[in-house]
Amino acid sequence: MAPSLRQRRRQLLREEILEATHRLLAERGYAALSMDELAARVGVSKPTLYSQFPAGKEDLVAAMAAQLLEQVFADVGSLSGQSPLEQLLGLLHTIVRLQVERRTTAMQLWMPEIIAILKRNPTTCEHLRRVDRVVVELVRAAVAAGEIDPAVDIGSVVRVFYALICAPTLGQLSIAELPGPSAMADTVVAVFRRGLMPPATPALPPRTPV
Repeated sequence: MAPSLRQRRRQLLREEILEATHRLLAERGYAALSMDELAARVGVSKPTLYSQFPAGKEDLVAAMAAQLLEQVFADVGSLSGQSPLEQLLGLLHTIVRLQVERRTTAMQLWMPEIIAILKRNPTTCEHLRRVDRVVVELVRAAVAAGEIDPAVDIGSVVRVFYALICAPTLGQLSIAELPGPSAMADTVVAVFRRGLMPPATPALPPRTPV
């Protein structure tokens, strides 16, 4: 059944609110996000804002994270025919790129207080658990396939993966030029790949003719 005009308008308003939230967070950060300013920027009353997001800032963060994670899974679906390591690297590339593109680093998506908000929300909590299941399964499969050094500790590899996801939030005060989304994602993936490679098999010495 097609959504009614009222439902379509409500969905469009929700998307407009989330887009305005993205811009405000990029300008001010999560701590300084004001529901009054957000309502004024969208051109709606605060009651209208809270009718869409009853818990205020927490609901907004959860909705934005859900948007990002749903896009991650939509993009990664195209990697299903690749090897476990390539799927893992594709997942890492997508998450880093989308964070830079959508400027979700402004709300410090992976900081403990933000994670606590996401864990309290059933939808985002399940998304995060799904990401974790996929990451762990891909690391195990890549080790079994010989794509990752079997000497590495799987739990450590998973946590390094998560640390690299935070890459866009680091170096905010650096004098180095801010990289673009694809450049940042390419570099993070290259660093991760090199650290996981199995040790090279030493070449055998040439045989002495008899």
